[in-house]
Amino acid sequence: MRSTLIWLIFWVTVIILAVVPNEFSFKIAHLLGFKSNVNAVIFVALGLLFLFIYYLSTTLESLENRLTELTRKIALEKREKEDNSK
Repeated sequence: MRSTLIWLIFWVTVIILAVVPNEFSFKIAHLLGFKSNVNAVIFVALGLLFLFIYYLSTTLESLENRLTELTRKIALEKREKEDNSK
C-alpha cells in the first residue's frame, strides 16, 4: 500500500508538470525561494531521487535480513532432521 501511494504521488506530479509546467514550477520556485523555476524543479527532483534511493536501500536491507533469518531457520531444521534420522 505504501509503495503504491508513493508511485501514485510521483505519477500525479509528473502529469501536473506535463499539463501545466510553468504554473507549477513557478509556485515551487516561489515556495522554495529560487529565482529560476528550472532550478527549483531540478532541486525537487534530486531530493525525490534521494528519498527513493533511501526507501529502496531500507527495503533491500530488510529483505536481506529476512533472507538471512530464513536461511538460518532452514539450516537448523535440516540439521534437526539429520540428527533425528541417525
